[in-house]
Amino acid sequence: MSTARYSDSFWDSDINGSRGYDELKARIREGRKLSNEIENYFRQRAKIERDYAKDLQKLVDNCKHKNELGSLEKAWRDVKTDTSRIAQTHDTAGADFDKLAQEMSSFTDEQKRQSKAAEDAVQKLHSNLKSSYSKFTSQEKTFHQKGETHDELLNSIKFMENTRNTVVPKELEKLRVKESKAKDDLEKNENSYKNLHEEVTKSKAAYESEMTKMCELFQTLDEKRIDHTRDNLWKCTNLESRICVEQDEYAEKMRQNIEPCDIDGDIQLYIKYHKTGSEKPPNVAYKPCRGRALKVQVDKGDHLYSEVTLH
Repeated sequence: MSTARYSDSFWDSDINGSRGYDELKARIREGRKLSNEIENYFRQRAKIERDYAKDLQKLVDNCKHKNELGSLEKAWRDVKTDTSRIAQTHDTAGADFDKLAQEMSSFTDEQKRQSKAAEDAVQKLHSNLKSSYSKFTSQEKTFHQKGETHDELLNSIKFMENTRNTVVPKELEKLRVKESKAKDDLEKNENSYKNLHEEVTKSKAAYESEMTKMCELFQTLDEKRIDHTRDNLWKCTNLESRICVEQDEYAEKMRQNIEPCDIDGDIQLYIKYHKTGSEKPPNVAYKPCRGRALKVQVDKGDHLYSEVTLH
């Protein structure tokens, strides 16, 4: 099966029509709209990545607690460090998305420049063709009218010559003069008609040649646009993968740093550096206000009060 091409598929059988031109022009315009949309996606994505990076780093900077110690303190410090690295990953991704956006912008601008030049050239030649064709059809009508007039005069002369006995010679002579003038007029119009036919033929050839070039160019531009867009979307997914891989690597480092946390070791370390002593307060004596002996036994509580002598 042969592959169809733009240069064989976008013509208009009406010499004044421009359906093929209009369709291809719309195709290029719609392609440019998609390129602009993807460019905007990359720019917005870049902003999202940068903003997230800033917010993530701000979150880390606001975590200023310093009174922990031991393995948990180290694990928390490492988590903040790796979170900062994750923030840097997203900031770098933002810059990379900006690059993709700029690539799309430059590519789209160049395609617009090339397509605009081709569109203008074809439009100008088609305008020339329509103008030439209009003159040609107008002259064609005049030429055929002149031809009919000349034929009518010739027929009249033949008729008069066949009825010579009843025709006044002066009237026949006048008719012959009219026929001669009509013949000259017809020949002049025929020359003009031939010249205009030659002109419209050349205009048509020039237009079709330029239209063919535009079709070939537009197909090339379209092929490049599809390839370039697909390539940039592929790069976009690669960025997504890189972000995920790097973020997972830092998350794994966090897990590795969190895993060695030693609960008993941290407790012992805290006791070592912050203990206040092992001696408890002395027993509290009960001092009644009466002068008699009283034995007090407390079954519940922290203290057992022994016999107390009242003085």
